Amino acid sequence: MRPFYMDLFTEKYVNKLKNNLPIFIAEIGLNHNGKLDEAMALVKYAAQAGADLVKFQVFNSEKFYSVYTKSLLNHEKPQYDDSTIQFFKKFELTFNDYKTLQKLSQEHEVIFFASCFDDDSFAMMERLNVPLYKVASSEITNVPLLQRIASTHKHVIVSTGISYQHEIAHAIQLLQKEHCNVVLLHCVSLYPVPHDAVNLLRIRNLQQLFGVPVGFSDHAKDNRASMIAVALGARVFEKHFKLSKDHDCADKDVSLTPEEFKTYIEDINTAISMLGDGSIDYKEGEAAVARSARRSIFATRDIPAGTKLQYSDVTIKRPGVGLSPLKLDEIVGKKVKCAIQKDMPLYEEDIE
Repeated sequence: MRPFYMDLFTEKYVNKLKNNLPIFIAEIGLNHNGKLDEAMALVKYAAQAGADLVKFQVFNSEKFYSVYTKSLLNHEKPQYDDSTIQFFKKFELTFNDYKTLQKLSQEHEVIFFASCFDDDSFAMMERLNVPLYKVASSEITNVPLLQRIASTHKHVIVSTGISYQHEIAHAIQLLQKEHCNVVLLHCVSLYPVPHDAVNLLRIRNLQQLFGVPVGFSDHAKDNRASMIAVALGARVFEKHFKLSKDHDCADKDVSLTPEEFKTYIEDINTAISMLGDGSIDYKEGEAAVARSARRSIFATRDIPAGTKLQYSDVTIKRPGVGLSPLKLDEIVGKKVKCAIQKDMPLYEEDIE
């Protein structure tokens, strides 16, 4: 891989991860329909929409599904039927296609990477020297694939849909043993996922259980889930991506158009800015409001210089330009250095 591309990976992923900045993944997946021109258009538009990374799904269909898949899923007597394999074959791209897409990604300054589903697709991505891998939810128990990925010592993003806690723990242990830098993505493998099934509190639980960054693979119907995920600590966001509203593609029901992806990024950045830094004291922007809305100690009468103040000499009124009411008990019994006009505030320098 060219040094420039590694610098880009450091900028778009490594440094953002280190500094807790948002990372946006455009999940192209199978939305290219097995056509290089569609795949290239998806990369270009994703880059223009603000994606940091573009992700593909790479597999050998014959290693992906059994020829008995349909009958096995239907609990029927095993019957040869390769229609599922043939269906997925139309989504396969060649090594040269992916090489072209990686080069195009470099030109548009987005990171190209993939979910691999078998040893052939892994070998293909290794030939391209991708800087990181994605483990799809379906592959979290695919130990041979995990071992191959772990052997690269690269960054790895692991989706956790349809997964049990012990399976996630095993995958992390296997990857971290080989010094892979792991990020988990909370994921619910429904397309789309109903609002009452998004289960965003799982993000916090995954963070506490495994001590690694946890992002969100978002299959929800709108942007609200990701905005809430921000408040739970998510900073890596994956969303399916399509060319347009009428783009007929595999994951069209959960995919965003370029304009929608831009809005998605804007909404998440807005949510992050809304979090603030958590400091308790009010900010400088509220100072004008504080002056007008807070209260000060005011004179209830004309007070001659040298007067020893009594509680009846003062009251608490707006605006908050003079002594704070917190000083009331402190100043009673003390003398004023100068005459104070009725209904005027008292200041620190007025008190002996």
